[in-house]
Amino acid sequence: MAEVRSAGRVLDLLEYLQGQTAARSLSQIALDTGLPKSSALLLLRTLVERGYVLRNSSGSYVIELHRSAPQSINDRLIEVAVPEMHACSNKTRETVLLGVLVDGGQMRVLAKQISTQELRYDADLTALRPSYCTAMGRVMLAALPRAQRLRMLMARKLRPFTSLTVTDPGALEVILRQVETEGYATVEEQYVLGASGVAAPVRNGAGRVVAALDIASVSSRFGSNRTELVSAAMTCAETIGKLLCDTEPDDFWRNRQKSESGDQTET
Repeated sequence: MAEVRSAGRVLDLLEYLQGQTAARSLSQIALDTGLPKSSALLLLRTLVERGYVLRNSSGSYVIELHRSAPQSINDRLIEVAVPEMHACSNKTRETVLLGVLVDGGQMRVLAKQISTQELRYDADLTALRPSYCTAMGRVMLAALPRAQRLRMLMARKLRPFTSLTVTDPGALEVILRQVETEGYATVEEQYVLGASGVAAPVRNGAGRVVAALDIASVSSRFGSNRTELVSAAMTCAETIGKLLCDTEPDDFWRNRQKSESGDQTET
């Protein structure tokens, strides 16, 4: 009976979120559903990790409207990317992340392979992170039309996470144009002090950037290994892209792109 009750709670929570027109805080969700706050948090974390629910920058939760059945693009990315990420992490001995751009110009980490070194970088899969001051975010922003990304950067005041965070939209546009040219992005201590990383774009069969492959390291190691890590990130991202092309028919990507274009038009 306990398992049935748990399954019922998950479905009740999904149905509740589907009926909301805006993101809801943990406290509001617990109040509206009658769930203990601790239980609601555990259920929400599971749904976020599985991609059914998104947690925004303010910590509120909203249903993931873009999840499709039987297999979403995110599911396919994870399936193809994880083995390559594991190999890349073993080779570089650093943490490897796979991320996508979601609503509001934030990054969501889909999968991670954590470094086995004693001192290492880790990432919370349940939390969204900014795009403007992370390597993976800059890769995704650089793939957008210039006018669109500038509007995104100017839509709200950009928060400085460290004293090194670049928050000026004009300066960021210069950086993003360099990312376009070089094919990768590096960030050193702009999101988290002591952490640095490099990211490269993962492209589908149509050449469209669908994700970013990120190698995250502690800053004390990043400087001396920068060239190796840049090369490893670009190689891993390219390999994942080729595997996506090899394992999916062309119309999978065309249909997905049409679907996403339709979603963006409606919003």
